[in-house]
Amino acid sequence: MKKDLLQIATLIAIIISGTVGLNAQVNYGTPSEDEPLPEKLQGLRRAIEVAHFPKKNDPVNIEGTYYWKHATSILSKESEIKVIEYGAYIYYNDQWNLRRTYPNKDLDKTFGTKKQKMLQAHPYTWTENWRVGDALFGGWALWYFIGTTPDGETVCGYETIDTTSNVLITKKF
Repeated sequence: MKKDLLQIATLIAIIISGTVGLNAQVNYGTPSEDEPLPEKLQGLRRAIEVAHFPKKNDPVNIEGTYYWKHATSILSKESEIKVIEYGAYIYYNDQWNLRRTYPNKDLDKTFGTKKQKMLQAHPYTWTENWRVGDALFGGWALWYFIGTTPDGETVCGYETIDTTSNVLITKKF
């Protein structure tokens, strides 16, 4: 019985140390100016303007949950564009890693487009594009949008946002 318990305890220790080791391997860094774009954006013309406010985003703590509150806007100056894909990458281990691709139908709900179409010179804003979590850590994200112009050209837009670990306020309710 003691031998079985010792083997189980050893196995648990190995699993825990392996998990800690895996987490320790994540190297959150700052992307350089010449950091390669994610492959799906390479070779596409940048025709969609993307902006985050604020660009450097500090969290607030509300009842033990951290909120990085920011807004994201998109705009096409040159023509109507039909968005065919959008999502976000996060930067770690010295590269951009896909965090999430959103369902295209969500664009209408979150940004206020109709049938995923951006009208020329019309800004669309997701006012509550917030990062939320119970762990406090900073990092970089790159939001991207891929669309097609009326003449069939596939274009893109992207912008980074810096989320910090500098807590601005803590609220307890």
